[in-house]
Amino acid sequence: MNDEDKTREQLLSELRELRRKAAEREAGEGGLTGASEAEYRTIFENTGCATIIGGEDFTISLANAEFEKLSGYGRGELEGRRSWIGFIEKNDEKKMRRYSALRILDPDAAPRNYEIRFQNRAGQLRDIFMTVAIIPGTTKSVLSFMDISERKQAEREVYKLNEELRERIAERTRQLKAINEILKKLSEREAALQESEERYRTLVENVNIGVYRVTAGQQGRFVQVNPAIVKIFGYDSMSDFMELPVSQAYQDPEEMRRFGRKIRQCGFVKDEELQLRKKDGTPIWASATAKALYDADGRVKWVDGVIEDITERKNAEEALRKAKEEAEAANRAKSDFLASMSHEIRTPMHAILGMAELLSDTPLTPEQEKYVEVFQNAGENLLNVINDILDLSKVEAGHLELEYEEFDLAELVEKTGEVLAIRAHDKGIELICHILPDVPVNLIGDPIRLRQILINLIGNAVKFTERGEILVEVSRGEPEASRQEDGDNTELLFRISDTGIGIPKEKIDLIFEKFTQVDSSTTRKYGGTGLGLSISKRLIELMGGRIWIESEMGRGTRVSFTATFGFQEEQKKPAEKLEVEIKGLRTLIVDDNATNRMILREILAGWGALTAEAEDGESGIAELKRAGKSGTPVDLLLIDYRMPLLDGFDVAKRVKEDPEIKDATIVMLTSDLGRGDPKRFHELGIAAYLTKPVKRADLKNVILAAVGKSKAASRKPAASLPTVPGEPRALRILLAEDSDDNRLLLLSYLKKCPYQVDIAENGAVAVKKFREGTYDLVLMDIQMPVMDGYTATREIRAWEREHRLKETPIIALTAYAYKEDRQKSLEAGCNGHLVKPVKKAGLLEAIAEYAASR
Repeated sequence: MNDEDKTREQLLSELRELRRKAAEREAGEGGLTGASEAEYRTIFENTGCATIIGGEDFTISLANAEFEKLSGYGRGELEGRRSWIGFIEKNDEKKMRRYSALRILDPDAAPRNYEIRFQNRAGQLRDIFMTVAIIPGTTKSVLSFMDISERKQAEREVYKLNEELRERIAERTRQLKAINEILKKLSEREAALQESEERYRTLVENVNIGVYRVTAGQQGRFVQVNPAIVKIFGYDSMSDFMELPVSQAYQDPEEMRRFGRKIRQCGFVKDEELQLRKKDGTPIWASATAKALYDADGRVKWVDGVIEDITERKNAEEALRKAKEEAEAANRAKSDFLASMSHEIRTPMHAILGMAELLSDTPLTPEQEKYVEVFQNAGENLLNVINDILDLSKVEAGHLELEYEEFDLAELVEKTGEVLAIRAHDKGIELICHILPDVPVNLIGDPIRLRQILINLIGNAVKFTERGEILVEVSRGEPEASRQEDGDNTELLFRISDTGIGIPKEKIDLIFEKFTQVDSSTTRKYGGTGLGLSISKRLIELMGGRIWIESEMGRGTRVSFTATFGFQEEQKKPAEKLEVEIKGLRTLIVDDNATNRMILREILAGWGALTAEAEDGESGIAELKRAGKSGTPVDLLLIDYRMPLLDGFDVAKRVKEDPEIKDATIVMLTSDLGRGDPKRFHELGIAAYLTKPVKRADLKNVILAAVGKSKAASRKPAASLPTVPGEPRALRILLAEDSDDNRLLLLSYLKKCPYQVDIAENGAVAVKKFREGTYDLVLMDIQMPVMDGYTATREIRAWEREHRLKETPIIALTAYAYKEDRQKSLEAGCNGHLVKPVKKAGLLEAIAEYAASR
């Protein structure tokens, strides 16, 4: 900072101090009464636009509700905590700071207006018309913010249309310039008009743009025109047209007066769009350029101008506007239809699948179990088809938007693999998840849509693979790939490789088309609609990536895609402090699958363990003995259950029977959830088991518990077994549901719980019962006759506020599955949102969660 800057800063500081003292003195002499303050508060809150009161240091001291909406922050986060200038885009910030200096020098300065760019909490930039006014006698200012984004967008669209118009009349522009030049010369060389009249007339009469001269005033008449203007207005001869008063050329007299005022005020008007009328009364649109010619006294004597018939363009614009409106209406109708169909199908499916779930919990014969499994699978497949069609509809309408939230990539990939592993293991297929060590896992993106993509692609791999393995791999991409990475974002590469049936090369591009599969026999044998890959492709493109497929018939397929994610502020979460580290733990991995061995070795080595491996049981036992004899006995033995010749139990039995190697701690890796018989585990000395694909967190916890290196871990179940929840407490629940079948189902779900459930067949009855009774929780169906769930929830919340009651948890039950549907429920006042068909476990978990918060 130079001396001049320092002097200016010192002066500004002294001025601020003088104003502060003056304000304090004035404040001591008197203030607003409570009534007037309330009036001003009411005015402030109801200005109709976002308004704040800010101090000279830019701090927000007061903000109204509209500013909360605009900024995305609550008042508690704004008032006294945030600087309003922080919302202003950098390019506009200097103007605000100059104004701050000005208002110190001139406290009585008039309000000032600015057009600025405003950035809200979500990072969105809005165009804002901002007014700043100094509060007399204080150091504060009132700032109002009016969102003009739509106007700015409209201006940009108008600009674009004008550009298109200029392109279309590029050939005519040359002629217009020549005519405008002539008009200019006419005003400058009026005395020489007679001499050049013939030359001018020749030029004017041969252009297809109307040229005219009229007398000024309300009674103006045409005194000179060219043939083109006569043709534009539909007259047969120039003489007939010359008799026409200028006022008769306008469709609306007020438009003529407005155009005349512009001419008188500005002297020149360019490209003004006017609605005129032809001889037969037909309206036409024209683009007019005109210039006033003055007499010796400076009064407008004539108006010279040119007009171009733009009716065709205006009609095209109107047709385009109507077509756009019709398309939007069709899209809305399509969306409404699909949403309605979704609701109509999901509601009975809720009852069907729910009853199937209840039926599966009763004693059944093997044949009956198979029947139940068939219609459960059929119902789930139908729901998947509905979801795919709705997603496709949103993608095609351009209404599908991504969420941006923090998530753990490793947890997402591993849990997704865990869900699909059950289907894979039922077919005898290994499902392996491998996240390379250098891949960042704490990311920002849309985890729900990423999981949808992975489920689709991995699910396809499971569907079309009969034997072998499926490998899900995540990396930063190949070295030669042009990775999109900067300080805030990273591009990751996902690969799903299988050993399935493969895809013919000529069919690869086709399978990304909706409703397309390799051939009709594929649909008959494996099922599916062919929508999954099409939707996944569009989602990947929304994530800034691309998808491609490499395949060989009979050998397998590899599907690869890239996606871009943001980094969380802290990329690496603080590691949990372990009582004793795994570092130095001697570990032997026995698995016939080389990929599994490689991934486990990579994870364990990253934690500091010393690893060795064997590809079968005999080799594993031999390695155990060799290590023992060399003085470096194995501390931990990880054994795959499914291996040829000797399976995992066989190896464990031989290890425990051999005194040389029996001290090794054994952890079993199994593809069959629940394979471990606790009694057999205990007999064979197996400390724990893990279900494949192995999750890193589970592996660490199990190892610590199994080798006794974490007291905390040893008190927990070693394997990934479900814990038994405590006995639910007695609750009084109000169930609002219009469907008899769904009421029966939900009551059946809850009949073994100590809950008293009251029934309401519609929203109006639910509100009445809620007011008359006391409930711990409300289950509210959204689509009901008489009064829907949204309205009923709002009525209940209003009644609670009126009587100053604590909010009762309300869980929405709805067939509407999208983010905006959930948001609508929450905005109505619901605490939770369950999508039909509701699972029994999901319902009980939701009740337990929200009842606990009561």
